[in-house]
This record gives sequence, structure tokens and C-alpha cells, in this order.
Amino acid sequence: MQTYDICILCASGDSGEAQTLASSIKSYRIPGGAAVPAGVDYRRVVVETDDEPLDERSRAVLEGSRWLLVLCSPLSRASAAVSDKLACFRGYHGGEDLIAVLLSGEPADVMPEGFIEQKPVSRILPDMTVVERIEQIEPVAADLRADTPARKKQLLRYETTRIVATVLDLHPDELEQRHQARARRNSLTAVAAAAVVCLTAAGIFARLGLIAAREGDIARQQTEQAVHVAERTIRELPERFAGDEQALAYIEESIEAARASLEELGLTGLMDGEAGD
Repeated sequence: MQTYDICILCASGDSGEAQTLASSIKSYRIPGGAAVPAGVDYRRVVVETDDEPLDERSRAVLEGSRWLLVLCSPLSRASAAVSDKLACFRGYHGGEDLIAVLLSGEPADVMPEGFIEQKPVSRILPDMTVVERIEQIEPVAADLRADTPARKKQLLRYETTRIVATVLDLHPDELEQRHQARARRNSLTAVAAAAVVCLTAAGIFARLGLIAAREGDIARQQTEQAVHVAERTIRELPERFAGDEQALAYIEESIEAARASLEELGLTGLMDGEAGD
């Protein structure tokens, strides 16, 4: 039997949203150091829509899926097939491994029938009498409702992290913090690499410009532009990351690396502002 860690159940009219979510989950990278349970692969995702019958194939998909994500919208609420497949999954796995994903509308209006529980709750009134009421218990849901594409993208990233963390039995904050730390390291590495490339290129063009300085105004302009690029890079990078000791350490390393490259070209004066004299 084919097994999946996540099955996304939706109305056929929401299949585009389902594929976007599936792609986001599949492309999510677990940060280093996160403990992943053996045999679990959150990237094994399948999309099941209501235009496919609840036949042997569909039952096998639902039985072989560890988690079911139900995309909730007016379309899914009105779909008998979505309700049937939800009931089928519950029959195989119970009601624990379910995640509701809100696409539009209010939870009580868009979640499939039977998804919101009705439970008796005891309440103590001001006169100390106890009464029982039937209240609706809504499951904790991922929320992709947004007014703008930018907000939609932001929510997709955030909810993808929460969904993956749930499937892996991890706290979402652990993945998010590790993800941010990794992104920060990658950003700083890119800053350092860009500084080295920029300064070294400036040194090369400056040397070429100096050699050809007597050949006309174009050569002199090249020299001036190269010196300007180098001076601007040295000045603006530390200013941009002022207060960030880790970033400044990367930048300092990059400047020293660039200095070594320029020494090979005989242009160490460029680092000290002498090349423009």
C-alpha cells in the first residue's frame, strides 16, 4: 500500500489552493538540529479532491495517510464527498490526526459537518447555580485567509511551518527559530561574499584604469567609478549592519580578504582611499 504522511482533502474548486499548500510543504527544509522521528517524511503529500469517488483507490489513500489536512471553504462545507472522505479517514485513524485549514469564511460556516464538536459544558452563574449548556468546540486551525497576495504568502509560510511541526511532533517555535537562524547565517555569508567580489572587482578595474590613464577620459572615468564602488562598499556595509556583532564580524573578514586580494594587485592604497589621488 502506498503511504503518505499528509493527505490534503478539498473541494475540486479549491484544488489550486491545495496544490499551492502541497508545494509549500514539500519544499520546506527542516533546519539543522531539529529532531525528526524515524520513518517520517512530511514531504510525502497527496491531494484528494471531491470530484474523485470514494472508491477502493481513494480509501487506500486515506487509510495510508498519517495526517489529513481539510481545506475549509464554502465549497468544502457544501460537498458531501468531502464529508464522506473525512468520515472515512476518521474510521481508519480516529479524530486526532486532523488539521483544519481555513481558506475563507468563518469556521462555523465553512468547516464540514461533524468537524465542529458539540459538547455539554457546565457553567456557574453569578447566583452560584450550575447550568449545563451545549457549546460548539472548534478545532485549532491553520488560517490562510488573507486580503492581499503579500499577506497570503506570509500566512502560507507561517502555516507551513506550523503544519510541518505538527506532523513531526515538534513545537512550531523550534522550527521557526532554527529557520531564522539559518536564514541569518546565509544572509551574512552572502554579505561577506558580495563584499569580497565587489572590492576585488573594483581593484582590478582600478588597476586597468591606472594602466590606461593616459589614453583618455574613459579610462579616468573607469578608475573613478571603481574607486567609488570600493569606498562605498567599505563605508555602507558596516553602517547597514551597525549593532549586529555577527554581521560586522563577517564584514570585517570580507574586507580583510579583499585587502589580501588587492595586495596581490599592488593596490593596497585603494583600501585607504589613496587610489583616487
